[in-house]
Amino acid sequence: MFKFCVLFVIISIFVKLEANPENDDIYYSQSQVILRDNGIRYSSSYPSQCFEILKEFAENASNFTLCTILHARPITLCEKCIKDYVKFRDKYKELLVAVVNGTSCKSIFLSQDRLNAVQEYHDNILSVWDKGNCNDCYNWTLGIPSLKSTTIDFYRMSNDTKDCISKYNDPDNSEVCNKCMQIYEELDEFYKTLSSDSIGVDSVCMDIVDSMNATRSTWSKTLNCCNLRRTPEVVFLSCAGIISFLPILYYITVRYCGPIRDLPNVLKQSRFKQTILRGLSIESRSD
Repeated sequence: MFKFCVLFVIISIFVKLEANPENDDIYYSQSQVILRDNGIRYSSSYPSQCFEILKEFAENASNFTLCTILHARPITLCEKCIKDYVKFRDKYKELLVAVVNGTSCKSIFLSQDRLNAVQEYHDNILSVWDKGNCNDCYNWTLGIPSLKSTTIDFYRMSNDTKDCISKYNDPDNSEVCNKCMQIYEELDEFYKTLSSDSIGVDSVCMDIVDSMNATRSTWSKTLNCCNLRRTPEVVFLSCAGIISFLPILYYITVRYCGPIRDLPNVLKQSRFKQTILRGLSIESRSD
């Protein structure tokens, strides 16, 4: 009973404190102090044009981030988000070089504290674009992006391959592998030329890499078209094994089945043995 009374008193005091309008005045006055402090230190001394540039940069960063997330799977962000990327890039450059009434906007928002929020957000957002090698999809003449001829050729060949697979991939038609083999191999060989290494993950635009991986997966796993390549390989390996075994078979045949087995023993004796026998015969005659 005593514990219940104590708990009731504590709850009553807490309710009174929450309902007391004086507490709201205290919180409000504290908030006003913070706002006035921020106003004294920042708003009154910085040009409004810099804040407008920062606001536009934030909007561009938001749009670019949204676009990259929406086109993350399948990966088409390099193609679909190029306009948002250019706006994001250009507005950041403007923020770096803008000077209003002798005040640099860069000096206001960048590298002024340990958090360095503007720079951190810029670098983190840009890292997705750079990690995907998206700039490799384009030519950047005067900073304006245009698709490379190799990018256009790849997508043309990729679309031809997909159209061929769609055309012949019927339940009653098993000719899709034979019909589309040449087109697929041309696409695969062209993809290998896009990079100096055999993989290309570290240098080829990620849109192209993901598209090629999807096509290879469909070709090998879904359609099982790689089985057609295994038959010639089995024949080749079998022939190579037989040819390698022929010398061994020849020596075994000569050793155990050759005509030397039918010769008299005297003909099979070595020259060394014949020399010894001749020497012994000469000595016996001299005696």
